[in-house]
Amino acid sequence: MAELILNSDKLTIDCESGQTILDASLKKGIPHAHACGGKAVCSTCRVYIDEGLENVNPRNEKEQKLADSLNFGPEIRLACQTTIYGPVKARRLVLDKIDERIILSEGKSNKPRSLGEVIDASVMFVDIADFTAFSERTPAYDVVHVLNRYFYIAGNIIKKHNGRIVDYYGDGFLAIFGLDHQPNHTKNVVSAGFELQKAIKDFDHEVHDLVNTSFKIRLGAHTGKVIWGSIGIEGMRKEAAIGDTVNFASRIEQANKVLNTDFLISEALFKKFESCCVTNAEYEIDVKGKTGVYKVYSLEYVSPSVLAETV
Repeated sequence: MAELILNSDKLTIDCESGQTILDASLKKGIPHAHACGGKAVCSTCRVYIDEGLENVNPRNEKEQKLADSLNFGPEIRLACQTTIYGPVKARRLVLDKIDERIILSEGKSNKPRSLGEVIDASVMFVDIADFTAFSERTPAYDVVHVLNRYFYIAGNIIKKHNGRIVDYYGDGFLAIFGLDHQPNHTKNVVSAGFELQKAIKDFDHEVHDLVNTSFKIRLGAHTGKVIWGSIGIEGMRKEAAIGDTVNFASRIEQANKVLNTDFLISEALFKKFESCCVTNAEYEIDVKGKTGVYKVYSLEYVSPSVLAETV
């Protein structure tokens, strides 16, 4: 016998030798979802192994195939295919009909999706200074045309430096570096920031006569742990970056307006380049939702030889 503690149900189950987690929980009277009848097709019986992963059997061929298609981490197992040989603590991940419908909708797409993982990444928010005033006095066609031109230029620069724009909001965007576990994401975010600034200076000259206005961008960057996953319903789903690192990067970008700066980075990012960068100034800012004050740096220069290693 092996002890299974289902944290989601606050129950302890004694599993017989060779018995799957699904069979054991069903016999205990737990309404454990298994839409495909336990054939390793639908994944609605999935569980998360909180403790004791070493006490479960390796994935068989059927489970591995489904796990690969859904980007499951090692802790997410199919209860219908998993047997235990020692103490295990686990959670059912499909608790009701809403959960079941969400899970079943994943199978309608051929595109793998991230179910949620913590990654090391660098985050950059960028927006155009005083764009609201520009949009209010400019014909709609010109506003959209200028934005599309701007996002085209910016998007290609982000892509060049192994980053990805994951969200747009008006005239701003959020870019993430390190999604594929790239070790150089801190250098990439700074390299992209500098190239963006240069490109927007050229962009300003290109569109100035068209719309009779000047453009300047504000950038805020931070590095740390990011929760990365797919959110939303079928047909309106997107990949999203969540967590304190993302929120802090957003606050840093917003601080540019108050401090009259262009490119602010966090202390965590500054420490990556402290010996080879030049800053205009060091500031302390309050951050909504966080206690205390935090140092940020107005970035002017990082040694090209350092940044060239990643481009």
